[in-house]
Amino acid sequence: MKVENTFNPKIAEQKMRAALGLYADTAAKKLETEGKRNAPWEDRTSNARNSIQGDSRWEGNQLNIILSGNVNYFVYLELAMGKKYSILLPTIERNANEILRGFKKLVE
Repeated sequence: MKVENTFNPKIAEQKMRAALGLYADTAAKKLETEGKRNAPWEDRTSNARNSIQGDSRWEGNQLNIILSGNVNYFVYLELAMGKKYSILLPTIERNANEILRGFKKLVE
């Protein structure tokens, strides 16, 4: 009986990239939800809170998870007043280890 090698590394790579991308999308949405829920400022218009967005994207072989605030004054919320109203970086830092553990489980 002859055993034929049917393993296609290109297909395996595509499936792995798809799985990692799906996980990154899920992690990004979790960051977005947590950022919106825990934003430390009092809303006046809700524009800043509603502008928080989590996303992921491949750039070559690098998969990036992005958390951003998308109103023109968000930089002041993040960096001014001793970072009292900062939410993006604290949310990322709070979740980074858990996200990385999840990635590790996917590739082991």
